[in-house]
Amino acid sequence: MALPEIISGQVWTLGPHVNTDLLHPPSHFTPDEKKMREGIEEGILRLGGKVKKEGPEVGWIIVAGENFGCGSSRETSARGLLAFGVKGVVAYSFARIFMRSLINLGIPVFECREIQEHVRNGEMIRILMREGWIETQDSKRFSFSEMDLHFKKILEVGGLLHYLRRERHGL
Repeated sequence: MALPEIISGQVWTLGPHVNTDLLHPPSHFTPDEKKMREGIEEGILRLGGKVKKEGPEVGWIIVAGENFGCGSSRETSARGLLAFGVKGVVAYSFARIFMRSLINLGIPVFECREIQEHVRNGEMIRILMREGWIETQDSKRFSFSEMDLHFKKILEVGGLLHYLRRERHGL
């Protein structure tokens, strides 16, 4: 599984300093994917959003402010986002441990300091990996910081476990 050259999805906007315990409440920490998704739905409502997708095949791209993912640093919050269909996260900046959890699970992260005021919930955006920019529904483009080469290698194979297996077995 390769990291796609284009990631597209429906925008879910979040502000600065989003705490993982608000995003995915501890009462929904479980290996059960259905309950994880329900936790994210509860988190969306807690954070003032709406739970609405255009279709089952449309995934989410979170666009957040600074320090996204602060809080408990539990990997279950990142797993909840994966189960909910989050295809990528664009933020002004990330809480370091949460960013690594996203990458380890195969969810690409992008630092961009300009897009937050130019998108709304429900809009479609595209992230063009090779070009290094994000394109909004109205064709505005915003560049994102260059991705760390090691993180890119992990994402290209679908996450840390796949990466470690590949390294160990020389695949």
